[in-house]
Amino acid sequence: MMRIMQILPRMNVGGVERGVLDLVRYFKDSEIKNIVVSAGGRLVEALKYEGATHYRLAVHKKSLFSTFLIPKVRKIIEKEKINIVHARSRVPGWISFFASRATGTPFVTTAHGVYKSKFWSEVMGWGKFVICPSKYVARHMRVQFGVPQEKIVVINRWVDLNKFQFVPYHERKSSNVIVSIGRISPTKGYEYLIEGFKKAVRANPYLHLKIVGSPDKSKLDYFNHLKNLVVRYSLNYNVTFEGYRQDVENVLKEARLLVAPSIIDESFGRVVVEAFACGVPVIATKVGGFNEIIEDGKDAILVDRKDSMAIANNILRIFQDYALANKLVETGREKVTALYTMRKSMEQTREVYANALSSTRILVIKISSLGDLILAIPSLKALKERFPQGKITLLTLKKYATFICDCPYVDEIIRLEHDYKKWKNILEVSKTLRRKSFDYIIDLQNNRASHFISFLTFARASFGYSLRAGFLLSKKIKINRKDSPLVSQERILEFLGIKLKEKKLIFWEKKPTPKIQLPAANLIGINISASPKWKSKNWPDHHIVRLIELIQRNLPSFKVVLLGDETAQEKAKIIKDKVHPGPINFCGKTTLTQLPWAIKKLNAFITPDTATMHLGCALDIPTIALFGPTDPSRHVVPDKNIHVLYQKEPCSFCYSARCRQKTENQCMEKISPQEVFNKIKEII
Repeated sequence: MMRIMQILPRMNVGGVERGVLDLVRYFKDSEIKNIVVSAGGRLVEALKYEGATHYRLAVHKKSLFSTFLIPKVRKIIEKEKINIVHARSRVPGWISFFASRATGTPFVTTAHGVYKSKFWSEVMGWGKFVICPSKYVARHMRVQFGVPQEKIVVINRWVDLNKFQFVPYHERKSSNVIVSIGRISPTKGYEYLIEGFKKAVRANPYLHLKIVGSPDKSKLDYFNHLKNLVVRYSLNYNVTFEGYRQDVENVLKEARLLVAPSIIDESFGRVVVEAFACGVPVIATKVGGFNEIIEDGKDAILVDRKDSMAIANNILRIFQDYALANKLVETGREKVTALYTMRKSMEQTREVYANALSSTRILVIKISSLGDLILAIPSLKALKERFPQGKITLLTLKKYATFICDCPYVDEIIRLEHDYKKWKNILEVSKTLRRKSFDYIIDLQNNRASHFISFLTFARASFGYSLRAGFLLSKKIKINRKDSPLVSQERILEFLGIKLKEKKLIFWEKKPTPKIQLPAANLIGINISASPKWKSKNWPDHHIVRLIELIQRNLPSFKVVLLGDETAQEKAKIIKDKVHPGPINFCGKTTLTQLPWAIKKLNAFITPDTATMHLGCALDIPTIALFGPTDPSRHVVPDKNIHVLYQKEPCSFCYSARCRQKTENQCMEKISPQEVFNKIKEII
């Protein structure tokens, strides 16, 4: 059984509250059980009558003290074994979001309003799915709150056609009752309705207006203002304040017309479709969701907000033009049965709940370097195999995005600038990621910035190592420096029950093949330079020159290709000028996208400890890796295609980017060209 927590401010009259009651009633005999948390209200007894469990908590108060309720909501989630938390308002949203994160429970929201306060309302966009009652609200959440389109689900509010039964318009002709239904609040524009009604009464003194709804305590002054207007306009016998009515269907049953005079953008307009269902003509203002429901002149009449004269004129028009009123009624009823039935909306809600449990969104953080990104490819593949229907998002540096963009194991790439470690940028990217509602974060970067990003993204769970700011992760393990790169990653993946089937580097089949200007011949590639900041990794130029001479003299059928980025071009020119005939200088002539194809053409590849070492191995190219300042046992993934050469010196594996010895790069100097050449002959 699926157990859902519905959490909202109160269970009083209103579209949200009646919607929750309908939800409980519809699913009570199904595999979905609803547990409701609210501050209480008139509809609690109706909830209990339908068999729902209700917890009374003060989740309606806009106060920092409301955060003290988080542990209590968490206990309810654990006690009731809740599968999904469904928040329907902002204060309950903040409370239940952090309670759900503490328990690892999926979080869903319904944006019932057109929210204005960005910070206060931000949480309503953090649901794994954000249900919107109209396309208008969906657009508002997407534009104003940055909610990704893939998370938004439009589910129109509904009407129970068994409860709101149709009465043909000709049976209403004897009624003079006009109704307006909703909370007594300045946003509902009742003063403009009363003003318009006053003008209509002058032409038809038998009209009677019933305003159904009650004010909150904070709106009593406004309520008194409305009553004073009625007295001032001498409408005491024509206007009745009905107060709270639970039987809205009976109110509509006796009505000749419904007026909805709201002056703010309504998220939907439940009372409008209820009037459509009952056969009551409607006049509504051109605001928000009303515009989406109503086709002006076809199924209802739209007027400008605050336009009391238009309200008056159209009241009289409806009462005088039977054909128009009857057309509106029939068209409105057809629209309801096609679009706004309870069954349709409830089954859409059921589907959202099912998707919230079955779908998985995973963020993998591997920001730098390129070599580490190549090392992460087996983990990305393992994640995609474990969650074939899930969405895998990769957070990496912008400059690496083109390299990984066509990787079949990644569905989305989020790009970071090189200065991502600045607090301003950490907060900004965390805000973007938070809106994507990740279930899991795999932090393969494991630096201080990535740990803060993992924490501030507020995923259901985050995994990584307990170094630096690792205490911010929800699940972490101690690092073992002796682990090889893939073993190190696998230990994190084990939190999700994933084991790497084969601990080897892999690459994917890239299509289409880019044009690489290399001859169709036997090729031996030499990467002449590591990254600019790691000059201590570079093999001396004179060794490279000597190796090229050995290859040309002893392996005449092979050509040598010099590889490197733009920064290695000058170095390549110097080397080429010292050898006759010179090698092919390919430094700076490949993009990151083309680089794998260039290496793929090689028969053998010589490289220092840098990204191309891992790439060569991943592409199944025999690769000779030259090590000095770094420890191969920590950076090399064992494979038949990788051949490590190093000479152990007292200063070896110092991890210094610049050599501190009197004899520059002594550890790399000791690797002789003859030793490398012997390994090349052995390979080919």
